[in-house]
Amino acid sequence: MYHKTKGIVLHTVKYSETSVIAKIYTEGFGLLSFIVKGVRSAKSKNKASLLQPLTILDMEISHRENKNLQFIKEFRRFYNYSSLPFDTLKSAIALFLLEVISKSIHEHETNEEMFVFIEESLIALDKEEKLNPDFHLVFLVNFTRHLGFMPHDNFSDHRSFFEMRESVFVAEQGATTLDKRESKLFNELLGANFFTQLKTKMTRTERRQMLMHLIKYYQWHIENFSLKSPEVLEEILD
Repeated sequence: MYHKTKGIVLHTVKYSETSVIAKIYTEGFGLLSFIVKGVRSAKSKNKASLLQPLTILDMEISHRENKNLQFIKEFRRFYNYSSLPFDTLKSAIALFLLEVISKSIHEHETNEEMFVFIEESLIALDKEEKLNPDFHLVFLVNFTRHLGFMPHDNFSDHRSFFEMRESVFVAEQGATTLDKRESKLFNELLGANFFTQLKTKMTRTERRQMLMHLIKYYQWHIENFSLKSPEVLEEILD
C-alpha cells in the first residue's frame, strides 16, 4: 500500500552506481530511511537534485513496519526556496538547523506538529527579507517544545535565574544556572518569534554566549548531543 506524505530531506549516501539511501523526516511516519533507485543515472539528474538536504518534498511512499529501508514511488518538490541556497548567511543558518534536527530526532514515531514547525521554520528563513539576528536562537528554544524539554515559563522578579538541568527559573544562582542578564534574555526568547526583535537587544558576544548555553541545554536533555557547526555559524554571524 502506498501513502502520501510530505518529507524533509536530512541526509543522503550513495548506495550503488545509480541509487542512494536518503534519510527523510516525514510528516506521516516520522524519521525514515529510503532506498531511491536510479536517481544518479544520467537520465535522472533532476530527481537527484530534489534530494539535497532540507528540500521539502511531496512524496508517495511504500511504508512497512519494522523495515529498515522504505521505498519511494514518486516525489516532487513541495516548496521552491527562492533565497536560502544563494544567501551565504541563510545557508549557514540552514546547515546549523539541519545538524540540530539530525542530532535531535531519532525515533520513528509520528510527530506532525514537529514536522510542521520545522517546515514553517525553513520557509520563514527563506522568505525573510531582513534576517532576524536571533533566528537560530528562537528556533532552538521553540524546538524544545516538540522535543519534550521546553523550559517552564515561570520567570519573575523572585525567580530570575534559569536552571538548565531542571528547565525552570529559580530564586538563586547555582552551578548550572544562567546569570540574571542571560536568564532575562532567555525568558524573552521563550516568547519570541522569527519576525520580531527581542525587547532587550543582545550584543554579538551575548548572542554567541547564548548559543553556547542553548547547546549545553540540549546536551543536558539529549544523550550524545554534539554539534560541529556552531563555530562556523559564529564566524559568519560575527
